Amino acid sequence: MEIAFGILGQTAMLMHGNVDVNWAGPRPRQVLTALLTAPNRRLSLDVVVDWVWQEHEGAPQDALSTLHQNATKLRQAFDKNTVPAKVSVSKAGCLLEIEPALVDHFGFEATMDRARRFRERGQHDRALVEALSALRLCRDEPLADLRTERADAWRALWERSTWIPANAFVVAEYLATGKADAAVRRLAELEQAHPGELSFEKLKIRALVEADQPAEAADFFRATYARYREAGETRAADELRAVNDKVLMRPERVMVRRKPAPLDPASQSEHVIRHLPPDVDDVAGRVDLIALLDAYTTDSAGAPKRAAVVVTGGPGVGKTTLAAKWAHRAERRYRHGAVMLDLRGDSQAAKADAGEIVDTLLSLLDFPVDQVVNPIARAAKLSALLARRSMLVILDNVRSSDQVAPLLGVLSSCTVLIVSRWRLKSLSAKLTPPVITVFPLADQYSSALLTRRIGHRARDDAEGVEELARLCGGNPLALTLVAERAISRAGTRMRTLASQLRDADLFLDLGDEGDWPGMSLRSAFALSYQDLEPAERRVFALIGLHPSAEMTTAVIAAADGRPASEVRRSLDILVAAHLIDHPADLDRYRVHDLLHLYAASLATQLSDVDLARRKMFEFYLRVVIDAYRLQFPHKELLNLPPMVRAAPTPGFRNVAEARQWVLRERKSLMAISAASEGVLNGISYLLPAMASEFFLLQGRYPDAVEGLTIAIRAATAQGDMNSLASCLNDLGVVHMLAGADDAAERCLLRALELADAHGIAIGGVTTRLNLARVHFHAGRAAEAVERYRKVLPAVRALGEPMLCASAEHRFADALLEMGGHDEEALALYREAVRHRREAGDATELMRAHAALGALLVRLGRLSEASEECAAGQALIEASQDLPTVMKLNTVLAQLRHAEGDARAALRHAHLAVALANRTRHATGRARALSALAAVLCEHGDPDDARELWREAAELYRGRARLAKADAIETLLAELDAHGPLVPAAREGDGDTVAMPSPHLRIVHGDHRS
Repeated sequence: MEIAFGILGQTAMLMHGNVDVNWAGPRPRQVLTALLTAPNRRLSLDVVVDWVWQEHEGAPQDALSTLHQNATKLRQAFDKNTVPAKVSVSKAGCLLEIEPALVDHFGFEATMDRARRFRERGQHDRALVEALSALRLCRDEPLADLRTERADAWRALWERSTWIPANAFVVAEYLATGKADAAVRRLAELEQAHPGELSFEKLKIRALVEADQPAEAADFFRATYARYREAGETRAADELRAVNDKVLMRPERVMVRRKPAPLDPASQSEHVIRHLPPDVDDVAGRVDLIALLDAYTTDSAGAPKRAAVVVTGGPGVGKTTLAAKWAHRAERRYRHGAVMLDLRGDSQAAKADAGEIVDTLLSLLDFPVDQVVNPIARAAKLSALLARRSMLVILDNVRSSDQVAPLLGVLSSCTVLIVSRWRLKSLSAKLTPPVITVFPLADQYSSALLTRRIGHRARDDAEGVEELARLCGGNPLALTLVAERAISRAGTRMRTLASQLRDADLFLDLGDEGDWPGMSLRSAFALSYQDLEPAERRVFALIGLHPSAEMTTAVIAAADGRPASEVRRSLDILVAAHLIDHPADLDRYRVHDLLHLYAASLATQLSDVDLARRKMFEFYLRVVIDAYRLQFPHKELLNLPPMVRAAPTPGFRNVAEARQWVLRERKSLMAISAASEGVLNGISYLLPAMASEFFLLQGRYPDAVEGLTIAIRAATAQGDMNSLASCLNDLGVVHMLAGADDAAERCLLRALELADAHGIAIGGVTTRLNLARVHFHAGRAAEAVERYRKVLPAVRALGEPMLCASAEHRFADALLEMGGHDEEALALYREAVRHRREAGDATELMRAHAALGALLVRLGRLSEASEECAAGQALIEASQDLPTVMKLNTVLAQLRHAEGDARAALRHAHLAVALANRTRHATGRARALSALAAVLCEHGDPDDARELWREAAELYRGRARLAKADAIETLLAELDAHGPLVPAAREGDGDTVAMPSPHLRIVHGDHRS
């Protein structure tokens, strides 16, 4: 039966004999996707909404009407294309009636069932054909049109239970049919998509052995086994060892070996060329690349293909070594030999041109070159000679496409490997050859390489070896040089050597001694650097000024002084030279640690190094100021330092974009802050102080602590007491939110001392408010109330609406926590709303509405509570502050529950818990769990309600909110004794604190405050 619907990729429909993924708009496709996961089963409206609408989109107000509209569009598409399917929507849910065999994921399972039956009968060829047919049904990532939690869970389950076993089946059948090379190639592709998959790793050992690669199998086993042992995964390590013992260690095992192709008797008299560098044994970590080379250079029968393949990678990563090792393994396929020629593209010597290569190959073929004078005729003669031969030609150290393009026609009958540290984009654009990029080695292979080279001293100091491996960053040249250094310093411990090599100059110059002149990292990197034009050399040196390994075009342009478009072109040239990398982000670049060291050494030679550094660092400060003014328009900036004139910053379209930029550049901002210390102190206190406020929005407390600690040191060095007091106050707040109340109190008392000593009135009031807040967070509500009463008159005397609102709001929170002061708290909340509205801060105003709404729900004044919640909901789009939206949804869940609307209460409670997970707030999660538990309990699910309340009580107790924890535990005791009880709906609006990221949905686990 032909497949009519596909969800193994974008949701597709068979139309006019073709698969179409654009048969309807996005939303109808998404609804159909959800229904196709469970055809002929009625899904409730809530479940379909959960499948289709992402959290940030917000569920439709009228799910029934919205789904009716989408069902109408689906029926129109079905009728238009005569698809035998029927969709219906009612209050009971959504139903798609269809023959399951018409859906690709059911067809996948049916085809795999047939494959398994063929295998049971011993018909492995038929089994392989069926299994490959099943795999072809998967066009892309399953459910590609859906990005919800339910879709993520379905994808994960399908991958684990269906996709991975099916691929393992295919590999096993390749082995059963004697196609070991195909199995190795398949596993190389699978390892990229599923790293660390044990079933594939066990098969890989078998496949490598049966492909006559026992050494590679042994290397792979040792590295993988060590990885599992180090991770404490003993079961996986034991399973891997069992496979290894079975296929490698038992001498009585008879291995199936591929028989070498018999030589053509006529060819035995022909000239055979063997012109390769010495073979190397150590290719750990490169087995997959060797398999890719096999895949690109052979056909399905294992015979050599006439093809060109490009091998590229940065300096020192082992491109030539890989090509040579593969050539020694592959040369048996080429009856007339294998040749590796150095084109000197990365050398100071004259680069080899096409004519020289033609002459060299003619000479190797024993053809008298002098007999033909015309270069074109020589090339024609070489082409004619090679046409009758099966040869491998490796062109090493290629500098540019122009160097090899004229040769490819001449060598068209050969397998040609082009090895270059440049990306050769022009060649790739014209001929589209397969490109294999050689990356640095993974950590486990780096450590293994050092251990094998150095010997017992390395085995006795595993931690020192790991530190050396980290310093080398997986660069094989660096690893080789470090190993030689260790061998030549027999009395030096590995950790001591690692400590010595933290000296950048010593490390870069390693190898420039003895009989290895010009073999250092600096020499290797310089060959690429010196091949650049002046503009690109300058840009690379400027990258060395950046303290982080990642940067954008804009920041380099700010330091360089040229337009961003010109700098972007220079950066792209550096990418082509493999001096930097270009990750997925279109305007983001990354530099390897070793190349970063080299670039930093070049930066010191810039004539304007100090000015360029200042421009670069001030760029970040300017952009953070732009973001800060958008996110916190009602806050005053600290004293700005004098800055040099510069081009305008890119700017932000909205608050969300500003916030995302700060979070994306978090590591760079912290690195710039640290690097500015003692050099540009104005930047090193202002930049982290402002960035930390963004970190607080996302619960990134360690980052905020790190930044403010730098800011405090810098403000101290500057002698700026105002800024110092401000940063100490902010650090105290961060410590409080992170649960370190003692550290918070120490910082705040020091800030208060400075504020009083230097007459900083607003600083003294703010710090006193935060000291009251610390008492509240520590569970001392009565002490907090006393402090708020004392400071509130001074706050109001200052006449600052934002400060007044904050004090009133927090005072009300403390009163409610202490109990017995509902009316006073209600009046304070109303004053806070008035002051928030006056200040115009959407986030804080929404927070005040949520707190007032929660109290009104508790008091049973539901209509007033509904008005407050509606006012808060109207501010969501303007704020986009996740913790505040979380609190508002918790209150809405309580309100809808009190109103008797269970479905809406559940929806808001689920959303509140999801947001608590995302924002990592422990008390926020406790509030949301309590609201959800109340709804579940009243609607016949007391067991789940108990679990949720227990988790909430544990979270409250961890934050010293003992009254709330005791109230929930009392409720649980009554519930156990008397049956379902509904708890008080009110949950206070206390501040929340970071917690480790929990699971995705409302599942139970360990949460720490």
